[in-house]
Amino acid sequence: MDITLVGSINIDLVYRVPYIVNSGETLHSATYSVHFGGKGANQAVTAGQLGANVHFIGKVGKDDFGEQAINNLQDKGVYVDSIRKEGATGQAMIQVTDAGDNAIVLFSGANFLVTPKQIEQEAAIISSSKALLLQLEIPLDAVEKAVEIASQHGKIVILNPAPFQRLPDSLLKNITFITPNETELAQLTGIEVTTEENIRSACRLLLDKGVGTVVVTLGSRGSFYMNHKESGWVQALRVDTIDTTGAGDAFNGALAVALCRGKSLRSSVVFATKVAAFVVTQMGAQPLIPESILK
Repeated sequence: MDITLVGSINIDLVYRVPYIVNSGETLHSATYSVHFGGKGANQAVTAGQLGANVHFIGKVGKDDFGEQAINNLQDKGVYVDSIRKEGATGQAMIQVTDAGDNAIVLFSGANFLVTPKQIEQEAAIISSSKALLLQLEIPLDAVEKAVEIASQHGKIVILNPAPFQRLPDSLLKNITFITPNETELAQLTGIEVTTEENIRSACRLLLDKGVGTVVVTLGSRGSFYMNHKESGWVQALRVDTIDTTGAGDAFNGALAVALCRGKSLRSSVVFATKVAAFVVTQMGAQPLIPESILK
């Protein structure tokens, strides 16, 4: 395997709205649609479409949504033998405005039934991959177990620290690449990242804790990367944004693929930026990626 992905699988219920609903307000939705989602599944589908061999470790529910989600991953070329069934499939209720902004209510469901024991049972898969890609939509102890196994075998470990939760230093020291957005970077470090110097200071703090490289996604401002050897900015591409849901996931999936192919850090970030820019021009978090993106 190129990439083992440990993470979440959801069904996204998407409502098109004129603006994000306010407290106590009832708002009519212009359209309603159902999409496959979950940060882990989004990243896996992106990486699979970009040509990587991806093995997924996670859980769905014993329901129709779970069966549909597994079939979707399998149809996209993702290996699904390590996806277990328990409880109810995770769901996300997503409001999307005409400007492309979104707000999400998440029901974790089966994702929060992933255990360290399940991860340990898949140790051979993790140890035979080039890279491990994770997020934080499953329990932290399962994430820690996966990272422990990967680091013991010298694998690339990429952590997308979303949604935010506090991370122990014992985990951070085994992360090869961490990919926060600016809000998550501030939450991880306690530093307000309103200036370039503050961003650099926050990245240095994570590097001092043992993280190999920090890649910060900054929306329309592009992204910033930093390790002990190099740092730099990559500009965002200007596109007609339709739906920002899954943009960060596409970035992470593409970054993992580029790194597995041995591309330089800067080239990997540029490639990830290009893929994420395409995804925001489409509805849903798992759009079909055209071959032109691969060139």
